[in-house]
Amino acid sequence: MIVLHIIVPILLASAAFYVLLCFRPGIAEREFIPKEKLGKKQKHVLFVTAHPDDECMFFAPTLAYLSRRKDIAVTLLCLSKGDHDGAGEVRKKELLKASVGFGLTPDSVIIVYDANLPDDPRRIWNAALVAKVVEDVVMVGDVDAVFTFDQRGVSGHQNHIAAYMGVKHMALTSQRLKFRSVNVYALETVGLARKFSSILDTIFGLGAFFASRSSLLFVADLQGYSMGIQAMLMHESQLAWFRKLYLVFSRYMFLNNYSKIN
Repeated sequence: MIVLHIIVPILLASAAFYVLLCFRPGIAEREFIPKEKLGKKQKHVLFVTAHPDDECMFFAPTLAYLSRRKDIAVTLLCLSKGDHDGAGEVRKKELLKASVGFGLTPDSVIIVYDANLPDDPRRIWNAALVAKVVEDVVMVGDVDAVFTFDQRGVSGHQNHIAAYMGVKHMALTSQRLKFRSVNVYALETVGLARKFSSILDTIFGLGAFFASRSSLLFVADLQGYSMGIQAMLMHESQLAWFRKLYLVFSRYMFLNNYSKIN
């Protein structure tokens, strides 16, 4: 009876809200560029990820949305080439191909080659080193907003968490950014049940969005979802059966909630 009277209506409401947001995205839109930079003709947004395929598996709704805005240029900074299984060169090429699916050019993708930033789930990267790498890109590219993982890294991967720690370190301690406005956002991690509830998590995503005035929500419409799928298909070396299921059931293919770091 509880399922019929409580859970089912919530799930139906979530599906209905998802459809509504696809046709009326303005309901959940908030400005993420610093106010003093809204006059810029071309805004610049930076995504900081840990491995090739992170951009598809976790940030696809945001990338799909921003890539269709003519007033925004997107740069993808990947902190490793994904060489944990010795396939770094293959994964690097896959990332470049996948980025095309989001409207990016090879010049918009920066892949870091640093022995101190290996693709290793047991290795904790140095936050100061990550901060320096990200800060250099922010300064050179006159970046206006940065998107990365949160302190739980969505999947709990140590490299994802280190990306967050490094970006946070930059945002809170950088002397060079003291007189330059840059908004920094962290992709919110949700529990396992919500993570694999697809569009049925929309009502909870909306709740988190309205609960904080500084939070952001990006929803992938059918075109955006298709862009994410097509981009992920370029990562052929990573398409194990469970990742194919992920593309169907993960809420991160449809919804991205962000909290503001700085």
